[in-house]
Formats: sequence, structure tokens, C-alpha cells
Amino acid sequence: MPSAAPAVFDWHMPVAVRFGSGCTQALPGELGSRPVVVMAFAPARPLGLQAAWAEGLGDRLLDWVDVPEGLSTLAVARQLAPRVWQALDHAPETVLLGLGGGSVLDLAKLLRARPAVTDFDAVAAAVRSQAPWPALARAPLWLVPTTAGTGSEVTRWATIWDTDGAVALKRSFDEPWGYADRAWIDPTLTLSAPLALTRDTALDSLAHALEALWNRHANPVSDALAVQAACRIRAHLPAVLAAPQRLEGREQLALAAAEAGIAFSQTRTALAHALSYTLTLEQGVPHGQAVAAWLPTACRLATGRDAGIDARLEAVFGVPATAAAATLEDWLAGLGVATDALAYGVRDGEARVQAALRSPRGRNFIGADVMGGLS
Repeated sequence: MPSAAPAVFDWHMPVAVRFGSGCTQALPGELGSRPVVVMAFAPARPLGLQAAWAEGLGDRLLDWVDVPEGLSTLAVARQLAPRVWQALDHAPETVLLGLGGGSVLDLAKLLRARPAVTDFDAVAAAVRSQAPWPALARAPLWLVPTTAGTGSEVTRWATIWDTDGAVALKRSFDEPWGYADRAWIDPTLTLSAPLALTRDTALDSLAHALEALWNRHANPVSDALAVQAACRIRAHLPAVLAAPQRLEGREQLALAAAEAGIAFSQTRTALAHALSYTLTLEQGVPHGQAVAAWLPTACRLATGRDAGIDARLEAVFGVPATAAAATLEDWLAGLGVATDALAYGVRDGEARVQAALRSPRGRNFIGADVMGGLS
């Protein structure tokens, strides 16, 4: 159902996107004579991607930097920065190309910007909001996702986990220059994703779509994209998990991830994301599963607060809005995802919800000012 158009809304998404199976075959030609530094997910080597890409890029490839598997942490960024920055210093037109899942793309966003005086401490201080950003040289950034989920290739922000202190924290890198210059979304690159990763990244996309719907910053365009993305994931994820080598299903999930990514690039995330971070940091629950676990909670709180949102939830789930959360729970259970907080050892769920509603992400949630007791 179309949303009522507000008097004014803004839209800014400057990434040049190319989508389609096999589209990355054209990437070396569009690179021209520019040199390139690749930051890639570590399994790219055993999967044969490193050899294939190195052959295609030829002597334009200045360095291939393997990114360790795991979270996109400040510690990993610090480890990679000297090598990446040294290679980018080759020429101002050198392109930094991120190839991998969300963690790789997020680290590439951060490391595209190198201080005039090479000092990672200054960058870390800025990420931690302890100091302003130093003077930076920013490399052209091209992002190539190998999972259908995070949407990092079309947003300006990145998740950087700060695990250096006694208490691990989630930091949000959020700068106008965080957008990539180009994104290449090639669904064939997702065929190698294991089933668990395929499921969890798709659930992250679903969360992006739903969180864009029950969002104070939603607009008619983000609503349309979010509904399309959520319907696409609900329709195709179970089939992809049953037949992971069928490219048609992978294409649908990749398109949904792009739709959801573009939608939440305008709205940001909301309550379920705010609730998810402690499950990832404290218990190691993969992000997609962690945020999916809280989606029914957020859905129940969103229902009945806005007729337009209710109508869009009905479009996604095919039931009255009052039954959407239960339908979502059943669907997630069929994928092996628990949505009972106790399954994750959470016994203070209500307190966590109230705290999350007061967080920067939680305040994007429709009705957060009422439910969270905000003025």
C-alpha cells in the first residue's frame, strides 16, 4: 500500500550501482589504466577468486590484502592499515576495491581514508568520537559484495567493533564520505557462501527492510523498496537454503539485499538492531541471527501505531498486522532461528527494550519517544 507522501523528504544515494550475474567480468575494463589495491575475504584464495581476479587485473593490481575472517574490529583495521595505506600511496587515482562480506566492505570504507601523517591512533580516536578526524586523503572506493545481506555497498556507514578495552563496544562509522564510488553486485559471487552464512546475511537484509518500515525517517520510496525486499526474502530464502546452487534464487536474494540496503541507507536501522549488538558481542551470535531474534519483538511494538505501517506489514506477511509478529516467528522457527529471549540467556528482555529505545538506533523506531519515555 503506498504511503501518504510527506510534504518534504530528502534522498541521497550517490553510489553508482551495477547489478547482474557476471557483471564483475566488466570491472577490469572499466578500471582502465588505474592501479588497484584489493582487500578481500580470506577464503577468496582457496576458492580460486584471487587467481582469477589477479589474472584479470594484471599489472594494475598493486597488492592483494587478505582480510581475516571474523568481526570488522579496530584491531584488524590497525593490523591492515600500514600495508593498505602504503599501496594506496602509489598514485592518487589508485582504487581500493573491497571484495567480501560486510566485515570486509566496512573495513575497506574505513581504510580508504588515510591520514596525511600515517597514524592509525588518530583514526581510532575519531571512530571512538574522542577526537575530530585528522586531515585525510581518500582513495576511490569500489565495493563488491560476496554475500546477499549487509547492504554496506550502498550505505555511508560501517560497523567497527572496538574490542581493545575491557568491555567490547560497537562503534558506528558514519561519515558523508563513507559511500563507495561504485558497487558491483554480482549474484554469482554468493554461490560459494555456506548455508549458515546465506541464511544469516539474508536475515540481516530482512531486518534492514523491516526496520526501514517501522522507522520515523521512512518515506514513500524507502517504503516501496523495503516492502519489495521483505517479500522477496520471505519468498525465496527457504528455497535457496534447500537448493543453494540455483542461481535464480541467489539473484533474488542479492536483489532484495540491494533494495533493503538502499531503503535503510535513507532511514537507518532501528530497535531490533539496537537490541542485537549485545548478543553478538557477549555471546558471539552472528549478527543476522541476533537481529532476527529481536524482529518479532519490534514488530509487536510497531503494530497499531501507524495505519500505513500496519498496511505494509500486512503486504509483507499476508495476514492482518496483529498477526504479523506471530507469522514472522513461525517463519524464523522454520529456518532454525529462536526468537525467545530465554534461548539466548536473556532474562531482562523488557529492560533491554527500554534501554534500546533510548539509544541512537532505538530512537529511529516509530513511537520510541512514547515507549522509551523520551521528551
